[in-house]
Amino acid sequence: MKNIYVAILFIIGVVFLGCNEKEKIQDVKVAEPTHVISGKVQGGYRTLTVKLIGEHLDLTVYRGDYIKFILDDDGAVEDAYQLEIPDLGMSANLKDDTEDRPYFKMKVIGQYQITIGERSGTIEVVELTQANYTELSNEEAYELLDKEERPFLLDVRTRGEFNRGYIDGAVLISLQEIQRRVNELEMYKNQPILIYCATGNRSTTASKILLDNGFKNVMNLRRGIVGWARNGYATKL
Repeated sequence: MKNIYVAILFIIGVVFLGCNEKEKIQDVKVAEPTHVISGKVQGGYRTLTVKLIGEHLDLTVYRGDYIKFILDDDGAVEDAYQLEIPDLGMSANLKDDTEDRPYFKMKVIGQYQITIGERSGTIEVVELTQANYTELSNEEAYELLDKEERPFLLDVRTRGEFNRGYIDGAVLISLQEIQRRVNELEMYKNQPILIYCATGNRSTTASKILLDNGFKNVMNLRRGIVGWARNGYATKL
């Protein structure tokens, strides 16, 4: 009889601990982005539609985004509008109907004054922070790639840049092509992927594209291949 009581108590304890563990797992919250990001990524560029009639501009983009503006002038007669972001040294004449729109590289986090035509406001540049995403230093990336089980290594620069030097083992898919070719990476969806570009900007945008497509372990080489080479790590031709 004593053995039966011991067995019952043991089973109750296992169930109790199991429930507690389940509750702990359920309590874990996945980190969510803390900013509402403006626009959408198309062909490697974040396109921002801006109405030229309205209230204060309030735009938010990621560091590393290459942004393009689509202007909605609501039938105005002007055919071009001046863009100014003084603190970033950006100035350009934007046309609302051109397909060959200029792009602007957002490299420095912060909040900046912006004017487009008669409209003014702010554009905030923020870091990408999301579950399943990690930024690596040159040293951390080198140690990871030196292991027997390496992550899949993705280069998102242009073909010309790749031909001038790349990290051994890298596969090239340029940022402008990655949305169209994301299915080619399906086999790596649940595996570690390390992405790099020249200086860590385009690779941030590429990381976001993969995360939005359900990839589970995306890493970004924070300073890109330029920082990698400056640390004295080898590249191939």
